[in-house]
Amino acid sequence: MTAFRDLRQYIELLTETLGEDEVRRVEGAGWDLEIGGITELLAEREGPALLFDDIPGYPTGFRVFTNFMGTAARCAVALGLPADTPKLDIVRTWKDMSRNLKLIPPVEVAHGPILENILEGDAADLTIFPTPRWHDGDGGRYIGTACMVIARDPDTGWVNVGTYRACVQGKDRLSLWMLGNRHARAIAAKYWDRGQACPIAVVVGQDPILSTAAAMAAPAGVSEYDLAGGLKGEGIAVLHAPGTDLPVPAAAEIVIVGEMPPLEEESVLEGPFGEWTGYYTHQGQETVVRVRQILHRDNPIILGAPPMLPTIPSGDQAVPLYSSTVTWDHLEQAGVQNVHGVWGYARQLMMVISIKQTGAGDAMHALLAAAGRKRSGGMERYFVVVDEDIDITDINHVLWAVFTRVDPSESIHIVRSPTTAIDPRLSPAKLAAGDLSMGIVLIDACKPFAWKDQYPRANRVDETYRAELRERWKTTLPL
Repeated sequence: MTAFRDLRQYIELLTETLGEDEVRRVEGAGWDLEIGGITELLAEREGPALLFDDIPGYPTGFRVFTNFMGTAARCAVALGLPADTPKLDIVRTWKDMSRNLKLIPPVEVAHGPILENILEGDAADLTIFPTPRWHDGDGGRYIGTACMVIARDPDTGWVNVGTYRACVQGKDRLSLWMLGNRHARAIAAKYWDRGQACPIAVVVGQDPILSTAAAMAAPAGVSEYDLAGGLKGEGIAVLHAPGTDLPVPAAAEIVIVGEMPPLEEESVLEGPFGEWTGYYTHQGQETVVRVRQILHRDNPIILGAPPMLPTIPSGDQAVPLYSSTVTWDHLEQAGVQNVHGVWGYARQLMMVISIKQTGAGDAMHALLAAAGRKRSGGMERYFVVVDEDIDITDINHVLWAVFTRVDPSESIHIVRSPTTAIDPRLSPAKLAAGDLSMGIVLIDACKPFAWKDQYPRANRVDETYRAELRERWKTTLPL
């Protein structure tokens, strides 16, 4: 069970657990590129979480928080684990917790900090917040990069929570880019088919467990609120945004409430935006939210996870929780034996599986099973299987296995699989034709099973002696 109820308590916990330097307060950085640039530069170095304040043009206390889970230690704290938990143990804990997760529904309350300020009518003004322009090629200021978009199915009452990029388009207009196969888009279509606008709420400041649950894509009919409750060990406190039946976190920082009309009634030019692939993607007419109401706490905080190059551990990507845990669990459910761990690189573009071979087909079984879990619309591109002696959380160790245990003529296989519309390798012609297929690579970087016991012995210092050396020299050498 996590030791925090909201984003502010999480920030306090980081400071208390990891020290004053873990959350760096930055005063005076501007919203136009400067906040985004500082965030990226420090994320590249796995630097501290950043709390921006005194942003020129905005009141003191109107803040932006970034790099919130940008290191393994911060991920561990978010999950209620000791800060020094080894990386693969973080994933293992998350996998076991997710497999045995008991869904806990939210708890409705009458009051909460989110009601400290209720702005309606002309006072509902999105421009009061210091929304950053994250990248110089962005088509606007994106307030929603780690947000929660909340919609309720008009037929079943199912509450869906997802994450979509959200751009400020004016004082009372917000755009959302929703791919056609996402749950919120399907819910909206039900309202549109009836000639109605879809009620919508967008949360842009919440704790990291809520952020993680919103991005998990629960099965249709299951609310991500229930997932978050299971992960926290208690129901999420929610209240209905005034005048709506949309439950929003009672301790959220900012909630934008409105309605989303059909595209043919109103749309807005959205994008481009520097996406997680490391490229600017998509510009076109997209859905717009007519803002009716804004709720915010005193001294509100925008939670920011600006997309960067996928090789940079930013936002909630320092430990690839979701991609690694669901792949690991899928492998075990598919009957793959002796899985020692799964690790994702570059926002899961490369998935690495560690196994202990007991038969000649084990490596290929693991590769095919992992590729079979590839989610529809996902961009997983490379699947690598290695022996249990490889530290899969160390890219240099993984590359060593690929460079020395792979025979390219027989260890590498290429098949085709669906990808996503933001894949930069899709040609304009394929996009126009609606062909979203892409090759994926399966790499067997294990020692050949038939003679693995005769494989040359590695000369790497073993872990036991490494631990002895670190302990002996801990005060003088950074071992």
